[in-house]
Amino acid sequence: MAIIGKIREKSTLVLIIIGGAIVAFVLSDLFSSSAGGRPQGPMFLAQVKEHSISPDEYEQQLQTAYENFEARSETPMDARTKGQIKENVWNQILSSYIIGDEREALGVKVTSKELFDMVQGDNPHPQVRQIFTNPETGEFNSSAVVQFLQNLDQGDPKTKEQWISFEKALKSNQEMDKYNNLIKKGMYMPSELAKQQYADNRTSLSFKFVSQLYMNLPDSVVEVSDAELKEYYEEHKDEYEQPYGRRMFYAFFPVRPSDADVEATYAEANRVYEKFKTASNDSIFVNANSDTRFDPMFYTIENIPLGIDTMFWKQDSGSTKAPFKLENVYYIHKIRDVKMAPDSVQASHILIGGQTRSPEAAEALADSLLEVLKNGQGVMSELASEYSDDATSAVEGGDLGWFAEGTMVKPFSDAAFSMEVGEYRKVLSQFGYHIIQVNGKTEDKRKVQFATVRIDINPSKETYANIFNEANSFSIDATDGESFNTLVNDKRLQRRSVVLSEQMTTLNENEATRELVRWAKEAKEGDISEAYDIGDAFAVGHLEKINEEGPAPFEDVRNRVEYAVRVEKKAEKFINEMSGFSNLTELAAKLNLTVESAENVTFSDPSIPNKGVEPKVIGKAMSLEAGQMSVPLKGGSGVYVLAIESKSDAGEPNIAMTRGSWQRGFNSQIDNGSVFNALKEEVEIEDNRTKFF
Repeated sequence: MAIIGKIREKSTLVLIIIGGAIVAFVLSDLFSSSAGGRPQGPMFLAQVKEHSISPDEYEQQLQTAYENFEARSETPMDARTKGQIKENVWNQILSSYIIGDEREALGVKVTSKELFDMVQGDNPHPQVRQIFTNPETGEFNSSAVVQFLQNLDQGDPKTKEQWISFEKALKSNQEMDKYNNLIKKGMYMPSELAKQQYADNRTSLSFKFVSQLYMNLPDSVVEVSDAELKEYYEEHKDEYEQPYGRRMFYAFFPVRPSDADVEATYAEANRVYEKFKTASNDSIFVNANSDTRFDPMFYTIENIPLGIDTMFWKQDSGSTKAPFKLENVYYIHKIRDVKMAPDSVQASHILIGGQTRSPEAAEALADSLLEVLKNGQGVMSELASEYSDDATSAVEGGDLGWFAEGTMVKPFSDAAFSMEVGEYRKVLSQFGYHIIQVNGKTEDKRKVQFATVRIDINPSKETYANIFNEANSFSIDATDGESFNTLVNDKRLQRRSVVLSEQMTTLNENEATRELVRWAKEAKEGDISEAYDIGDAFAVGHLEKINEEGPAPFEDVRNRVEYAVRVEKKAEKFINEMSGFSNLTELAAKLNLTVESAENVTFSDPSIPNKGVEPKVIGKAMSLEAGQMSVPLKGGSGVYVLAIESKSDAGEPNIAMTRGSWQRGFNSQIDNGSVFNALKEEVEIEDNRTKFF
C-alpha cells in the first residue's frame, strides 16, 4: 500500500507538468444548434496549427489538476488559485502540441527499451528509485519493482491505471529532457564573444561629469507642431505596436452590510451570548454557532487574541465576554480552561511510521523501543538514528530542538507539554507512533484557552437586492460613454478599467466576473452592459474601445509621441549648449552646472549616481581612455559630458569561466520554459476559451 501511495504521489507530480487524463464535459446549449436555426458556435476550444483542442480535453485535464491540488493541499482552492491552475493546464496542453511537433520532427523519442531501463534497469529513474527505496535501510529494492509489476494485473484496476499514467509521464518527461538537451548542446559562445562579455563585466570607469536633465527644462520652452508629431510617429511606428485588446470601464457597486444588517447581527450575537454563558460543552457550542471552528490553543498574556484585554485574561474559567465588534465581525469570548504550562519544550522522538509495516507491527516496535528506553537499556539518540522514520530528525539523533505549544501535531504537542523532563511516552498521530523524550522545559506560566464565537456581519438578501436595483437603474440610465461617466461622477461611484486580451476569461482571476468578461468580448464599441453579479459587488460595463493588433492610432499615443519629440528637442538644445568646451570646469561655470563624480561604473551595471541607468552613455564612454573627455552624449534622462579619470583593465579573460556562467544561465532559461514561450509566439493559435467557459 505504501508503494501505491507513492505512485499516486509521483504521478500527481509529473502529471501537473504534462497534463492529466480525460473526463467528460457537457457543452452549453448556447453553443449548439438550436431549433430556431441559430448559427452553430465553434466546435473546438482552440486550434494550434493543425491540432484541434476540444472542450472535453481541456476540461478533463483541468479537473485532474483540481483533484491533484486538493490532494496535495490542506487549504481550500480559492478563485485566484483556480485561475492559475487553468492557465497552467492551458499552457501544458499547448506545450504538448507545440513542443510535441518539434520533438517528432527531430525524431526525439523514448524507446520501449529506454522506458524499461528507467523502471527496471540498473540505473532507474530517480522517482522510481524513490518509490521503491526501503526507508529503513535507504536501499533501492529492484526485486520490489519486479514483484509489483508482476502482480499489477491481479491488483486494484485503479492502481494499474495510475501506474500506466505514471509511466506515460516518465516517458514524456524524458522526451522533454532529450529535446532540451539538444538545444543546450547546440548553443555555443565563441571566444571573441566570451572575451567581450568578460571585459564588459570587469572593465570599470571612474569619471567626472556634467549633466543637464530633460525634466529640469520646462515643456513650455520647447514648442512642437502637429506636423512634427505626426512625422515622428510615422518614423517610429514600430515603437507603438499594441496587441489586440478591448478597453472596458466598469462601474463598481460593492455590496456591504447595511446598518440594519449590523443591528440584526448584533441582536443575534446577544442571543448567542446568553446561551453561551450557560453552555456545558464550549467546543461543541462554538462549532455549532460560530463562523470559525473551535481553537484549542492555550494563550499566554503576550499572545492573547485580538480584542481580549488583560483584565479578562486574568479571570477564571467560565467567564464570558459580551459581544464586541471588530470591523465586520462580532466576537464572543469565553474562558474555557486555565493551566500552568511552559512556553516551550525541548524534545527528541523516534517515529515509527506505518508506510512499510502494518499498524500492529508499528505499535509492537514502538512498545519494544519504549521498554528499552524506560529500562535504561538504550540511548534515545542511537535508537532514533537507527529506527526513526523521520529522516530529518534521525540524523540529529531524534532531536527536535525547542518548539512552542501548537507548532507540532496536536497529539504530539499535548503529550510533550504535559510531560516531565526525562520522561518517555508513546503517542499516536497521523504520522505513526512517536516515542517522545522531553529534554527541557521553560518555566511554567499561566495559559488560557478561549472558546470564541465569531459571527460575521454579512449583507442580507434585502441589501443585495437594493444594490442590484441601484446597479440595474444605472445600466438603464447609462446609454453611452458620456452618460456612463456623468452618472459615475454624480453618484460618486468607483470607475475601474481593464484592457482585455484575447486570452483573458476573468478579471483578477475572480471566477464571478466571467459573464462580464464574456459580454465585453462580444460587445461593440460604446455598448453598456446590464448589471452583473461579480461576487461581493455588482458591475456595469462600458466597452470604450477595441484596439486592433498593430501600431496604435496616432491620437491614442499622441501624449507619448509628444513627450518623445520634446525629449529629442531638449537633447538637441542641450548638446548645442554643451559643445565646444575643453574641460568640465569651464562647461559647468558657463552653464551654471555642477561637476559630479561616478566611480567603478561597468557596462553590465551602467548606473550613474543620482541620475539613473544610462546604458547608451556608458557604452560610448567605454570607448574612451583615461584623460579623455567626451562630446555631449544623449542619454535616457539627460545629456552628459564625461571626463574619464581612470579605466580599469579587465585583465586576461577567463574564457572557460565566462562560457560556463553563460551556459548555466542559458540552461536555466531552457529548463524554465523559454523554448515553449518562444515557439508559442511563432505559432498561430485560435483561442475560443471565452466562448465555452
